[in-house]
Amino acid sequence: MRRTIGLALAGLTAGLVALFAFALFSPDAIAIPAFARKTGLACSACHEVWPRLNDFGQNFRDRGYRLKRDRDAPVEQDPAYWPLAFRTTAGYEFVRQAMVQTDNGPVTTNTGTFGFTGLDIWAAGTLGERLSFAITYTPGLKGTGFQLGSNPDGSDLETAWIGLNDLVIPDWFNLRVGKHALDLPIDEHRQITLTSGYNVYHFHPQGSQVSFEPGNNQAGVELYGHSPLSRVRYSVSLINERDAAFFSSNIISNPVVWGHVTAQQYLDNDILAAVKGGVFGSYGLHPISSSLLTPPTTAGGPPATPGIVPNSGFNLKKHYTYGAEGHLQFFSTVNPLTLTGVVWGDFQDAELGGLATGGQDTQWFGAFLEGVYTYNPRLSFIGRYERIRTTQANDPAAYQPMGDLTSFTGAIRHTFELSSRTEAALQLELTKGSLRGADSMTLPSTYTGLIAFDFTM
Repeated sequence: MRRTIGLALAGLTAGLVALFAFALFSPDAIAIPAFARKTGLACSACHEVWPRLNDFGQNFRDRGYRLKRDRDAPVEQDPAYWPLAFRTTAGYEFVRQAMVQTDNGPVTTNTGTFGFTGLDIWAAGTLGERLSFAITYTPGLKGTGFQLGSNPDGSDLETAWIGLNDLVIPDWFNLRVGKHALDLPIDEHRQITLTSGYNVYHFHPQGSQVSFEPGNNQAGVELYGHSPLSRVRYSVSLINERDAAFFSSNIISNPVVWGHVTAQQYLDNDILAAVKGGVFGSYGLHPISSSLLTPPTTAGGPPATPGIVPNSGFNLKKHYTYGAEGHLQFFSTVNPLTLTGVVWGDFQDAELGGLATGGQDTQWFGAFLEGVYTYNPRLSFIGRYERIRTTQANDPAAYQPMGDLTSFTGAIRHTFELSSRTEAALQLELTKGSLRGADSMTLPSTYTGLIAFDFTM
């Protein structure tokens, strides 16, 4: 029996190695789905490595998915073109969790499963000469198998916006209205790692009542602009805090403003090809009090419990985010070695920490360093290290480092199929994450390994 299992595992390993070798040396294809069918451009025109955009791809997106040539308008496009894509990931995931607390003390658990991550149904493009749109629908699917993702049973309209392009001054004044992704140092929705995203985009200190996460798509409006080649860019979004427990009675209930400015310089240098820098931040207001309504007490029954009046929050307190980024591209801007560093700070008023009395302002600091070497548009090597530390906990008596996070991710991604109809990539990835427990001796770690096919059509 053991020999049979060993032979099966050896056969599986050999098959994966052979498949990866086939992927590595497969011939180049000509384009990417959807937009390739629209523009006729090769995949490397818009992507450094699928799905991450290069500078040209970012400029194409900034312009409302337009090349600004004769065939941008829908009536001028090929009738066979339809701006619709599907994406999912299928494969094998292994998860090892150390120091899992049980009645008999900490134990280590191991879980291996075949499965898939879910499904994205995505459409984007132009509605008119200066109108653009994007829609992403994620249906609720049971039994995905992987432990990636938060709610496989719930559907979500992840993206739904309409864009008004070239208002007042071409390129510099554009507007998106609806649910959209905030402009972040690295677009998490186009990330090339699958087991771990960017934790600073989603981190909450212990006890926080604030639900705002820059990494989640937000409902609101975005004003953005850019230079003709998107070397200089700005974005300002006004949104309503998503997933808040309750809302205030204001014109914009729980307002958050997010801003981001970047500038890039190409260099005439054989070593350092381009430098890009930027600053970003947010300012938001969150209610900590709300009106109560006590229902009438039934005769002979227990006293009625007061309830919160929906949308009656008041006494708004502030929270804000601030940070900076740097991106260095070595050797080439086409197939670069890109090093990205991001530093991230966050502040929340004491009243937002959850304590009735005696709380102090909450502050935390995070950073990540990511390296991506794109050997060619088909093959990339990725490494990322991230740390988040609480510098001042809301509860002065609490163990301040509780919830602090350290994460490392390494991956090899090879896109072995690129055509105007489909894209398919083989991904080998490993992530180690450590989350500080309630005392200095508790540091649970989770190892997540993934061998999977990421594909779209």
